[in-house]
This record gives sequence, structure tokens and C-alpha cells, in this order.
Amino acid sequence: MPLPTDDGTLFDPKWFVLGFALIALALIVNYDLRLGIAAGAVLGSFAALWLYFVLKFDLASDEGPSDRRLLLDRARQQLRNRRKAARTQDERSGA
Repeated sequence: MPLPTDDGTLFDPKWFVLGFALIALALIVNYDLRLGIAAGAVLGSFAALWLYFVLKFDLASDEGPSDRRLLLDRARQQLRNRRKAARTQDERSGA
């Protein structure tokens, strides 16, 4: 079973994306200050939106499963059950 992506390690993909976005912002600011300010405003608005969702839906808490996590786990289990049922149906019809 694959590990969840929200384990908080340094190799989490969100840190790579954030690092590359900051490097791109620095390169843009070095090229043109006004363009860099505009890019920084866009990047800042995305960061504010991300922070809003994290705080609103409590996505960063480590206090056990949230309602969202339980709903996702249930949906994944139902998908596994459907796939398993489809495979057994195929085996029955092929036999």
C-alpha cells in the first residue's frame, strides 16, 4: 500500500513546488521588478488561498482522522470492493 503524501517529510512534493515557485519568482524579480511584484502578488494570493483551505478544513492537524479523511477512506474502500466484484464476475463468466 502506498504511503500517504501528507507525511510531513522534506521530500513531500509540495515543498519542491514551493521551492521552484520561489526560485522562479527570484528570477523574474531579477529580470524586471514590476513583473516580479506582479508575480509575487499572484504567488501570494495562491499562498493565502492555500492557507485558507488548510485552516478551514483542518487539513494540517495530526489529531486522528478527520471527517474528510474518513470519507476518502470509505470511498477508496468502495472502489476496491467494486474492482474486486468486477474481477470475480469476470472470473465466473470466463470459467
